[in-house]
Amino acid sequence: MDYQTGKFYSHNVSDVISRYDAIDSPISKYFSLAFPKPASQILDVGCGTGRDLRALLAAGYNAFGIEPVEELRQAAIQRYPSLSGCLRSGALPGFSVDDKYDGILCSAVLMHIPQGQQLEAFLDIRNLLKVGGRLLLSIPATRDDLDEEFRDPDGRLFVPTDPERIRLIAEQIGFTFISHSNDEDALGRSGYSWNTLIFEKSSEANRPLDRIESVLRNDRKVATYKLALLRAFCDIAERDENAVTWFPDGYVGMPMEALAECWLAYYWPLISASEHIPQSTTDHPGSRRAITFRAALSDLNCLCRDYFDPDPDVAYTLFVLAWKKGTLTNDIARQLRAVLSAIKTALRDGPVKHAAQGGMFRYQSGLVMLHVDLWREFCLSSHWIRDSLLLRWSELCEKFSMAKDPSILRGATLPYLLKEGLPEREQGIARRMYEERENLSCVWSDKKITLATMDVDHALPFSLWRNNDLWNLLPAARTVNNEKRDKIPTPELLRSRKEAIVDVWQFANEIEPKVFQFEVERTLGKFHESRWEQELFQYMSERAAVAIYRRGETAWNYGL
Repeated sequence: MDYQTGKFYSHNVSDVISRYDAIDSPISKYFSLAFPKPASQILDVGCGTGRDLRALLAAGYNAFGIEPVEELRQAAIQRYPSLSGCLRSGALPGFSVDDKYDGILCSAVLMHIPQGQQLEAFLDIRNLLKVGGRLLLSIPATRDDLDEEFRDPDGRLFVPTDPERIRLIAEQIGFTFISHSNDEDALGRSGYSWNTLIFEKSSEANRPLDRIESVLRNDRKVATYKLALLRAFCDIAERDENAVTWFPDGYVGMPMEALAECWLAYYWPLISASEHIPQSTTDHPGSRRAITFRAALSDLNCLCRDYFDPDPDVAYTLFVLAWKKGTLTNDIARQLRAVLSAIKTALRDGPVKHAAQGGMFRYQSGLVMLHVDLWREFCLSSHWIRDSLLLRWSELCEKFSMAKDPSILRGATLPYLLKEGLPEREQGIARRMYEERENLSCVWSDKKITLATMDVDHALPFSLWRNNDLWNLLPAARTVNNEKRDKIPTPELLRSRKEAIVDVWQFANEIEPKVFQFEVERTLGKFHESRWEQELFQYMSERAAVAIYRRGETAWNYGL
């Protein structure tokens, strides 16, 4: 719990008890739906005055409660002595016991936990539940009295908790969604309402992707644009999930700029190929009906190869680094703007308008809008969708080539679709950066290291994320990195090494501020000077949790 919030409750015990205990438990009407088995063992997290805990006991459950505020806990036991044997100290995140519960009640708690700690809280809840156990969660839907720091007039923290984002976080770490309800405030406060969600801990793997598969299988394709758009959704869902905007009408908005940058990366190697690889039915050599941005991208490619390096892969890598640093020449920067503008037009007038006969996406004020259910599917299964997309893209190029150049087979196209620049050159920035650091130590073990014994470690493995951002390239002892390899650091390990990781990030931001901030902003949607460390750490922790709990990747704890 946030410190200032806990301080309020500890100083206002009498008022809190008299106010909350004046009404019956408003969450109790959901007990039979959330916890259908009689006499189930239920844990009430953040039980406060004990009102809901008493309702659980009265309903016949074998219930226990934890509460971090000592004054509230003691007052509840004094007022209701029967709670003395089932109420103990504890808070999220950080609470763990050997017992596993059939259900957990978490009512009006999550909004008091800083956003950077919410994933940790969900992981603790997951670890406390049996497989098949249920989570009953209530969070504020609306409040009209919060300041810009999300505090109410009493100083209590009320972090915005969009139910769709909460559902996404829960499903990413292995929960199955059961239900969602909305209720008026039980205390009758004007401007307040509450969301109630029920989840089940499940080992369920990926969910069906019927709408996406329908576009891949049934939509008419005269160009590779739809595949490129779906691929961009996959990449942003996996790497840059927080760059979207969540709207209360059940939609999320994807920045057109982010999609255009993805397309630039996808089409660069295809346009640079020595043979002409068509990207539409009319995209052939000498055609006046080539894809709309081919000429602009070809010109950018030539400028970069003349300025940086004749090799198109080297030229692209150096071009991107210069872009991040803000050191592009005027000619190249001007041409880059022209390319991105042409790509955005192709996006808006092509797949955004026509995918699924126009029923899948829409354009709105610089954003591509899609329903949260569709976005959730991208977030949960992007790694699976991408593999299918790349194969279908190579097959489509082969089909487009048949009339003019039958030698362009799918096997020739696939390597261009898989190109990711030159990671060793990008990692070179990190290595040169760490050459300037005194008292270099391994981020995982604290072992002192030298340049001769250092590896630049992808904290989130490159084999899974293809991510060479500076924040993901951390100094590690070679012996430790050999042990880690492509394993995923557990959320618990990340939490224990948070100070060391953030210290490396702050150093990177000091040495290479333009590159570092460019990459963080691309990942998080915005670089917040006052809280980027917490937001970035939350992001890294979420990615690790998704890999371990949703995708089943191998977890790694140093020394274990």
